[in-house]
Amino acid sequence: MRKITIGAAFSLLIIGSLAFAGWQRQKLSTNEVVLADSTGLESLLPIVFKTENTPTPTTTLSPATPIPTETPQPTATFPPAPTPEPGGNWLANWSFEGGWIDLPPAPGNLINQQPNGWTLYWLPPGSPMWDAPQDIAKGVPECLHKPKNTLPPDEWPGGPNALILDGETTYKMFHAGTSFGSQLTQTVRNVPAGRYRLTVPVQLHWQENLDPNDPSWDSLTAESGAWILVDGQKYGQWVNAREMGDRQWYYHEVEFQLNAPADVEVLLRFKSKYARKDFFIDAVRLETVP
Repeated sequence: MRKITIGAAFSLLIIGSLAFAGWQRQKLSTNEVVLADSTGLESLLPIVFKTENTPTPTTTLSPATPIPTETPQPTATFPPAPTPEPGGNWLANWSFEGGWIDLPPAPGNLINQQPNGWTLYWLPPGSPMWDAPQDIAKGVPECLHKPKNTLPPDEWPGGPNALILDGETTYKMFHAGTSFGSQLTQTVRNVPAGRYRLTVPVQLHWQENLDPNDPSWDSLTAESGAWILVDGQKYGQWVNAREMGDRQWYYHEVEFQLNAPADVEVLLRFKSKYARKDFFIDAVRLETVP
C-alpha cells in the first residue's frame, strides 16, 4: 500500500510539472517578448523577459570634445582719425616750434633745416622751375628757422614788422645770389569727412627797389603757391610778387570738401626767378570750416 502511494504521488508530481510548463509557454506567447537569442551558444544564456509597454533603454553618450580651432587673428584696420592740435589745427608743427633735423650738406656746404612733421625739397641747380620751364633754378636756397632772439624787436610777435605770427619762431627760405625753387609738404592721414580750409601766411621781401605800379615790371620775379592734394585732385594756385606785395603778410586760402575719410597732402612751393628774394612763412593752418 505504501509503495502504491509513493508511485502515485510521483506520477502526480510529473503531471503537475508538465501542466505548469504548458501554462508558462502559453503566457509567454501572448504577453512577453524574449530578448535573448535561442539558437547557437546564446541558447545556454538565461532568457530575459521584457514586460509589456516597458520602454527600451537607450545609451547616453558623453558630449564630444570640441576640436580646437585657431585663434582668429586681428584684421588690418585703418589708422585712427587724427586729433587736431589745440585750436582745431590738423597739421603737425604748424608754427615751426617743434624743432627740426639738419639735412646733409648741399653744394657750398649749406646745412638746411627740415622742420619736424614736414618734408623739405628744393629744385636741383639746372632744373626748370615748376610751371615755368623757361626759368631755371640755379642755386640751392637757404632754409632755416628764425627764432625771436635772432630778429630785431620790431619783427617780434605783435611788432610793426612782425615776422612771427604764432609762438617765437618763423621759417625762412631765401637765396642772396641766384634763382631757386623750394617746397614743404605734409600729409595728414585719414582725415574725417567734412569741409576744410588751408591757410598759409607768406611774407615776401623783394630786397629790390621795384615799383609795383610800373606796368613793365615783371610780377613773376617771385611766386608762392599753396595746394591741397587729395584722391588724385589738386586744389590751389600760384600767387605772384605783385599780389603778395613787399614786406606784408599774404594769406593763401584753399577750401575743399571730403565726402569720406581720406589722406590729405599739403603742398607749399616758393620760387624766385632772380636773386635776392626772401620768403617767410608761419602759422600754417588746416582746420574744419564751421
